[in-house]
Amino acid sequence: MTFADRTPLLEVRGLKKNFGRRTLFEIDQLALQAGEACLLSGRNGAGKTTLMRILAGLEPCDEGTLYYRGQPLRTGRRGCLGGRVIYLHQQPCLFDASVEKNLAFGLRHLSRQVAGLRVEQALAWSGLGHLAARNARTLSGGEKQRIALARAWVLDPELLLLDEPTANMDSEALEQTLFLVRRLINEGTAILLCCHDLRSEQRLVHRRLTLRDGTLREDALALTPMTPARGLPVDTTQPSFRQITEA
Repeated sequence: MTFADRTPLLEVRGLKKNFGRRTLFEIDQLALQAGEACLLSGRNGAGKTTLMRILAGLEPCDEGTLYYRGQPLRTGRRGCLGGRVIYLHQQPCLFDASVEKNLAFGLRHLSRQVAGLRVEQALAWSGLGHLAARNARTLSGGEKQRIALARAWVLDPELLLLDEPTANMDSEALEQTLFLVRRLINEGTAILLCCHDLRSEQRLVHRRLTLRDGTLREDALALTPMTPARGLPVDTTQPSFRQITEA
C-alpha cells in the first residue's frame, strides 16, 4: 500500500488565506500521510509559516476545511488537535529552567516515575544528557533546537511541523539537528519540514512541496539514507515511549 492509498493523517481542502485584500495563497487540496516526510519550500513571504500554523490548528483560514484522519476540525482553535500535531518555530520558546525541566514540562499528566523515565529517555535520544542540568536559555542555537525536538518527541506526536529548524546553524549543528529529524522519520513520525536551503534537507523526504505565487506545487523525490551526525552520542537501546508508559 502506498501513501496515496491511505486515509490522510491531516488534510486541507479548498484552503484560502488572505491578508487584507491580497490573497496569500489558495490550495485546492493538501494531504499529509502518517509516517510521511515532506519538504515545504518557497521564498520569504510566500506564506509557508502561515500554512504550517493553519495545519497545526493555531491560525484560522478564510476558506477551507482541515481534516484529521477524515474528521473535520475547526482551524484556529488552539488545542483542537490535542498534541497530535505539533508546530515548532525556528526560534524555540524555552523556559528559564534546566534542560531536564524543559523536557518534563509536557509530562505533568504522568506520574513522577514515568515522567522521569521519559525525560531520561529523551536525553539519551537527543544526545543532551551532558546538558541536563544546564539552563536551556544559555545554550547555543543548535542545542536549543535539539531541546525543542526532544521536548516534542516526549509527547509522541503523529505529525511534526518544523519551521526552518536549521536556520543560521553551522555545519555541525545542522548535521546533529537533521540526524534527530531522521530519527523521528525512522520511528514513524510524519514530518513537514520547511526550509530555504534544500541541499541537506531534501535527502530526508518522500515529497517536495513548493509554495509559489499563491499556489502549492509538488515534485516527487526518492528517500535517500542519511549518515549519522558527527559528535552526537545517541543511545539506540532506549525503549520506546509506549514500552515505558505501559510498564
